Parts: sequence; C-alpha cells; structure tokens
Amino acid sequence: MMGVHTLPSLTSDRNTRYRDLYTDEDAPLPHLSQQAGPTRAAALLDGVIFRRIGWVARLLISWSRNGNPVVGPVLRPVGNSLATLLAVSRTHFSIVQIGWMKTGIGMPLLSGVVAFRVLVHSRHDLTEVLACSDDTEEIIGRVAPVRLATIGSVTTWSANLWIDTSRLRPGRQKIHIRAWAGSRLAGRMRRFVVVQSEETTLSAVPDAAQSSSYIQSPGSPTDDATSWVLSQPVERHYPPGTLFSGPVKSILVLRTDQLGDVAASLPAMARLRRLFPQAHVTMLLQKSNVPVARASGVADEYLDLALRYDPKTERRYLDAEADAHLRTQLRGRSFDLAIDLSPGAESQPLLLLCSARHRVGFKPEQFPFLDFGIEVISRERINRKPIISHTAHVELLVSALGQLMDQRRETVPRREPVSPQLDSKLPIIVHSGARHPINRWPIENFLQLCGALAAASGREILFFADAHALDDAARVRCSELPGVTLMECLSMDAFDALVASAALFVANDTGPKHLAAARGVPVVSIAIPRLNWQEWGQNQGGVILSRAVPCAGCGLNNRDACGRDAACITTISVETVLKAALDIFERSKTDKEKMSPDGAKISV
Repeated sequence: MMGVHTLPSLTSDRNTRYRDLYTDEDAPLPHLSQQAGPTRAAALLDGVIFRRIGWVARLLISWSRNGNPVVGPVLRPVGNSLATLLAVSRTHFSIVQIGWMKTGIGMPLLSGVVAFRVLVHSRHDLTEVLACSDDTEEIIGRVAPVRLATIGSVTTWSANLWIDTSRLRPGRQKIHIRAWAGSRLAGRMRRFVVVQSEETTLSAVPDAAQSSSYIQSPGSPTDDATSWVLSQPVERHYPPGTLFSGPVKSILVLRTDQLGDVAASLPAMARLRRLFPQAHVTMLLQKSNVPVARASGVADEYLDLALRYDPKTERRYLDAEADAHLRTQLRGRSFDLAIDLSPGAESQPLLLLCSARHRVGFKPEQFPFLDFGIEVISRERINRKPIISHTAHVELLVSALGQLMDQRRETVPRREPVSPQLDSKLPIIVHSGARHPINRWPIENFLQLCGALAAASGREILFFADAHALDDAARVRCSELPGVTLMECLSMDAFDALVASAALFVANDTGPKHLAAARGVPVVSIAIPRLNWQEWGQNQGGVILSRAVPCAGCGLNNRDACGRDAACITTISVETVLKAALDIFERSKTDKEKMSPDGAKISV
C-alpha cells in the first residue's frame, strides 16, 4: 500500500494558490479514510437514551472500541443491546444535512450561511425547532417544522434551519438542536462541527462563491439568515461552457506505473497536450520512465518518484525516503489541472499532495476529492475480463475531458417543416407543468407572467398547464387575459411541432423545456436548485434562473420534505422572470435579423 508516513508540509505559505479543502499537506498516504456513519447504538444514545443511565451504554461501547481484541467483541454487543433497551424517549432525530463541506476526518465544516436539515420523529405535536450555540446557549436559528407523515402515534417532521455561522467562534464546537412542543422540550440532540472563517474558505476554494450552495454571511452577524438569503438577487445562468472556471495554464500529469503503462498512455498524453497547447505540462513518472516520456515530447517538465513493490500485498508503495523526495518536488507548486491517467486505484491519492484547482482521474466514486472522473467497464462474454485496450481506456478520460471544454451542444430540428398555418409572428409558449410539485413555480405567477409578456412582446402567448393545477377561477382569469390562449392537451407529435415553431419558451425545469432547447428554441428555465443548474440546464442557449440557498443540492422530490415550501423557487418574482424573458426574446430577434434566408451570417 502506498505511503504510511506523515512528513513535513508541502509549503509554509498557507495562502498558496489553489490550496483547497482537499489539500492536506501532512496527511499520510494513500488517502483519507472514508468516515463511517454513526452506528445504530450511537444514534440511539444521542437524544434517545434516557440521560441518567445512558452513559453506561456509552462507556461500554467506548471500551469496546479502545479495548483489546478479546474484551472488545464482548463489550460491543452488550453496549449495543443496552442502548436498544434504553431507547425510551419519544423523540428521535435523523440528520439530513449539516452544511455541505467536511473536514479531512468527515466532521461538518461550516462557513457562511449553512443549512441544518433534520427529520424529527416524535409523539409530540412540534411547534418549533431551535439551534443553539454550546458556548453561550444563544439561539442561532429557529424554524417551524413541517409535518411529513404519521405512522401510529409517531409523526415525522422536517426542519430546515438556515444559520449564519459568523455568529459562532471559529474552531471545533458543539451545536445543540432542540425540538419544542409549545413550552415543552420534546427532544434534543447535539453535533460537533468545525466553524471556519469565510476568508479561509474563499482562499482554500476560490470557486466557492460561484456555487449555488455557498451563501456568504452578511457584513454583520444576523439572527435572521432567512431574510438575508432571500434578499439576494436571483441568479442568471447561461448554458455551461467549459468545465473549468478559468484558463488552464499549468497541468500536472501522473502516470506512476511501469514502462508498459506509460507507453500505452503516450497517445493520451499527446492528446492532452493538443487540448491545452498553451499550458505548461509537468509529468510525474517513475525515474526509469522519464527518458521515454522526454523523448516523446509530451511534457515541458518531468518529476520523478521511486515506488517499491511488496510481493506479499502485490501493491506498490512509497517508502519514507521516496515520500520525502516527492513532497520536496511538489512543495510550493500549484496547478490549474492535475490528472492521473492510471485506471487503477493506487496513484490517485498522490493528487492530494499538490495544490490544484481541478483534479481529474478514474474511479471518482472511490476518490471523492476528484472534481471530474469517469469509470470505464468492459467485459468479455465468458471470463468477464476487460476487452477495451489499455491505450483506449486511458484515452477515454482525456476524450471526456475534451468534450467538456465546451458543453454547448448542437440543436436537432424536426425533419418535417413547421406548419404554414402558423402566424408569421411566432408565438411564445409558457409551460407551467412539472412532474414533481417541488419543481413548480406558482401557477399564479405564471398567469401574471402571461399577461405581462403578451403586452410587452406583442406576441400570442400559448399557455400550457396541468389540468389539476387550474381551478375554475384560474381558468376564468386566463380567458380574460388579452393575447393569452389556454392550450388543451395535444398529441406528442403536435406538441413537438408547436414547440419547434415558438419564438420563446418559458417553463419550469421539466421535459418540455429540454425538448424546446433541442429544437433550437430560446428557453427561459425557472429552476429549483435541488440539483446543480449545470447538470439540467439546457445546453443550446437561453438562460436558467435560480436562487442560491444553503440547502441547494438537496435532491428532494417531496416538497414537504424541504421544510421551507421550496422557497428557492417560489420566491422568484414575476418581474425577474419577465425581464429575463424579454431580454432573451429581443436577443433572439436580433440574431434572426442577422441571418440571411439561407441561414448564412451577414453583416448589418
């Protein structure tokens, strides 16, 4: 196994460029251990066990972990059994999220405004969930929980607290979560966290401010983080371009295997160089393979290391001398991109020794510090062993990287021409549907938007809405809006033809939006950040509107489980969407006016 030594840090300058949360200079290789989640007993002991005697089970479990191999297996089941027997409280907490970032040992790392999302299972009728500082007992967050479901006498509640961590002292500390039923304390729990200043976070992760999940604290600490978050402007995102947040001027390439591995990777190395012709490429190889790489001209600079082989484990490893030599070579270095070309699972941890803005490699599920990676699997029909050549396997990673240099994709128009019966002034389509309720912008907002868009654009507005979303009053109101037509259900082919003929398409993040984008129609997408907008934002053009919130990335489909009634989408104003729609509409008209009848660009 690679590396077991903790050696001097790579650099004494803590502000080294691209030094980030994953760059642990003093961590022993091969990698940071995956942190196991809390055991069943630990969960029961925290907020569930009767406080006066629960310490007995805690002590037994602690002894079992720290004791010798003989005593441990005996005490552990005793402690677990006692924990189960003592679980007599009426309230139990399940952690969903405590911020998004983690320390090297898996402890929540809090910075800016963060979300504490918990599920509370209780026999009490809960009215409030609070978060308190351990140091001062000051309330740092509060929210009314949302009832999710009741099974027997136990109700599950969702609580989503937004907390300004600038109110907390930096460093390791405990946060207490308490559930109240009126004036009665129904249950409580505590969690250790590490609070980090925003300056440190933004220095470690310069791209953090671009994330929809990272909310910077206000200038002065606030006890009303909700108002602060919702007062921030809605973000306009344009279809993603490159994967990289800035120019790639320096690259570190790892291929620390044997001669055959390096030789098979030379085509991938050459292609990587063609992808980034202006970048300074540094290559890290075994010392004996450096002459081969240098003669191939695949890099500007070459670093070397020496790996030993352990016949017992059949693994390669770094001894103390080689480890120190490698760290010395990387000390003070930083790269825009660090990529490991080995499809195995040995050398990826070496990427942790360098400061890099982007880390790329194989097996991203196994190595969560990778910013981008792929897994390639092929099997022969009988022995189930790989059949893709190693050379092609390695080059697939570079090819995938090349595809992400520009994520915009071409449109796919319909083969059949648009119906000549349509007015020469193409209509604007507004679609309010979505399969999951959490994705839906309020129907009242859509109706207001239709009226305003018809008046401002002079185009006919074709409005689609799910049948269950429109009551009689809404239908009457829609019929009274000048220039707005409520559309009935169409066949898929007819709907596709109509969408392809639109001048503009405004919708939630839903299937029809993607169809419109694929047909080349300018799209305004009102997106909920339950997933990153980059993943499901249309690639062909238009704009994606979303609000940054500390719980962005929740992945929820159940709106009640949000705990905040999907405030990230429901608080986007009609005025915001209208302005974005008119901007895209006017821009698309200008673009079309610059096109000749045969589609060639002409000067104006």
